[in-house]
Amino acid sequence: MEVVGSILLSIVQSILFYGKELGISIILFLILANGILYYILYKKNKIYNKKGFFLLIPIALLGSTYFIFANRVFYAMNLLVLALLHILMYAIVTNNFIHTGNIAVDTAIDLEDAITITKEKTKKVIGKQKIVEKERIKKVAISVFFVFVIVGIILLLLASADSIFASLFSGVSVFFKNMNMPTIWSLMLRVVIIAVVYLFFLNYTLKLQKEYKQEEKKTKNVKNEYEFTIKLLLIALNIIYLVFCFIQIKSLFAKINMQETFNYANYARTGFFQLMFVSIINFAIILVSNRYDKKLIKILNLLLVIFTVVIAISSMYRMYMYEMEYGLTYLRMFVYIILVTEIICFIPILLSILNKRQHFIKACFIIVLCIYCVINYMNLEKIIIKKNMDRQISSVPVDYEYIASIASEDSFNILEEKLQDENRTTKEKLEIVDILLRLANNAKSLSLQEWNISKAKMKNVDIENLQKERETLEKIYDEERKNEERKIEETTKPSTYLYHEIINENEEYFVEQIDSVMGTAVWKIEKSTNDKKDYQIVNERLVVSTPSKIKFFENGLGFLERPTSIYCEKSELLVTHDSGKTFETIQFPNR
Repeated sequence: MEVVGSILLSIVQSILFYGKELGISIILFLILANGILYYILYKKNKIYNKKGFFLLIPIALLGSTYFIFANRVFYAMNLLVLALLHILMYAIVTNNFIHTGNIAVDTAIDLEDAITITKEKTKKVIGKQKIVEKERIKKVAISVFFVFVIVGIILLLLASADSIFASLFSGVSVFFKNMNMPTIWSLMLRVVIIAVVYLFFLNYTLKLQKEYKQEEKKTKNVKNEYEFTIKLLLIALNIIYLVFCFIQIKSLFAKINMQETFNYANYARTGFFQLMFVSIINFAIILVSNRYDKKLIKILNLLLVIFTVVIAISSMYRMYMYEMEYGLTYLRMFVYIILVTEIICFIPILLSILNKRQHFIKACFIIVLCIYCVINYMNLEKIIIKKNMDRQISSVPVDYEYIASIASEDSFNILEEKLQDENRTTKEKLEIVDILLRLANNAKSLSLQEWNISKAKMKNVDIENLQKERETLEKIYDEERKNEERKIEETTKPSTYLYHEIINENEEYFVEQIDSVMGTAVWKIEKSTNDKKDYQIVNERLVVSTPSKIKFFENGLGFLERPTSIYCEKSELLVTHDSGKTFETIQFPNR
């Protein structure tokens, strides 16, 4: 039954995975693989500890992520975790937990058992079918080979001698010419993968059934000569941590002595790696020192845990400051998760210090596994995008380039929602609609094996509507940019205007001298309307430079006083009714 189950699983995995993206195929494969393993172990009476099957809960949760979410952050990591959980689960079920490493290594390296049982089963099948012996097989193979060679030579000679006869075999030549070598190599690779999966799965089922000898551990009594060293080490570390925590509370939480050159990035990163190093040391020290059943050592260990938690909270606060300034990323999100996990893990450690019978390693494993399953379903990508777009207190703009690099089908809805936000600038909306269009255009039809909930929703996206919205936003953005350039131009040369008057919000005039020679000048009359959004050059007019004066009123009415010569003997008064485009001389009666 091991051989049949391995053959079935190797063929099914090829159908589900080869040339396909991972989707619902993962959960189907896990159901089949665990069904076969359970059946084999049940029939061979190798199920000793059914508590191990509780690990099927995280296995099912992690396997289901491949057809629920489209994000690829945990894509490869979950495959490794699923493999490790299966090895651990069946090691517990078969009472080989201590030899988990041996089972894993033997499965990967020692294939002798799988090859041997395959040969034995093959011989039995051949014997049952009364197939001819090896010598007779060799004779038949040699005979067939010579027949093919000789017949092939004769056919070539006859075909070269008669073109009509050769035409009978034209289809054969076409077949060889049209042979697709990549397809052939792909087929060969597929066959190899099927064979490898068959051997490894068969070997794994055999190793699970193998009886490993339990080596008796010789317990050694802890020598009292190291007790003083442990006490001295714990006292020294607690003093150091006390000073460090005092500095953290004073300078960080109280925000005292914060310099203007304070670097959030370096501070947060340094704090995080310090914490990792300190935590590893503390875990090891607690594990060793907890073997001493002394009251003083227990008290020192409790203080060690408390100080480590304070350092963890300090590091989280640093990361929070960094996030508020520069935004949230996957790396920063993982920092939070790791720190929270460590703080929670200190609960069983505290219980272990108070009661030696409590083994915190098992509890820490359960905590880590539970949190890992939770973050798989938290949709971290969606949280990161939403937090970054909603961030308002920072002077650093939203990094849409980073958002575009992490965005997948899982975040399509939240991006659509943010696109409709009236507080977004036109440029921001353009960035968002570009991300949406990329996701929509990359959507493809899914096969049954690749089916995924998030990707399937993309079929309902109206790409044409998104494209029209982008074109509209692009026009608005171009207009806004031109207006901004005009405003900048206006503010950069206000001193050159000889005359500037705001009549109302829809009428504003500028008169600039652009040339002058021999007491005369050329004035350029400009007008802005629609609250400075529309500008136009109305006229360029020759005047006497210094004595000439101009004045505008509402609805395009204006007057220009212009001397008739540079000596200013006489002046004429001109009127305009079209904002300076044309002027007429006002005729006064002679007296």
